[in-house]
Amino acid sequence: MSLTATELERLKSILIHMAQNIRKILQITEKLIEIDEVEQRKNIWREIEDIASILDRIRGEFVNEVLVFIARRQPLGRELLSAHALISIAYDVYRISRYCREIARIDSMLAPSSGLNTITNLSKIFKEAIKAVEAALDDLLEFSPKRVNIVNEIDVQIDEIYKNALLGISSNVVISREEAVKALIMRHIERIVDHAKYIEQYLSEVL
Repeated sequence: MSLTATELERLKSILIHMAQNIRKILQITEKLIEIDEVEQRKNIWREIEDIASILDRIRGEFVNEVLVFIARRQPLGRELLSAHALISIAYDVYRISRYCREIARIDSMLAPSSGLNTITNLSKIFKEAIKAVEAALDDLLEFSPKRVNIVNEIDVQIDEIYKNALLGISSNVVISREEAVKALIMRHIERIVDHAKYIEQYLSEVL
């Protein structure tokens, strides 16, 4: 993509800001999954909501910057596809925050009698999802999909866990609340890793 040095640095600065917020929202979502104290969880719900809103605003700024580039340079062919890929990357980064928000909302519905910390192996699974997103974000900041294998390997693992959760539900006439909640949370975790994989795919298009 034929961006000037100034344009590229401006876009990178916005992406860095997005990446910082995504890392933060993942960290506090991980904490949410591990704790049972309701007041602490309430604070985390609000913090996740705030960060998701911030990322929505940053995404808008990023899209505007790319649209300015399109309007000024009127790119064609590969350059135009690359501009579209950058907009898509910003969307995928933002969507990760939305799934964290949905996980927090589910936890809020379980309170005060229960929480996500009661679900077997959920914390361990979420840590793997974080690894995938961290790898994708590192590649995003370097504009190089060199960690794509890490993301793909974790994607396969998470897909298998999600499939097994669904099979567990479909094979039983009566299911426990933990099984139902785990399947729902796994859907969100599976989508988080999918968006990490999409970032890698779009980076390949930009290069």
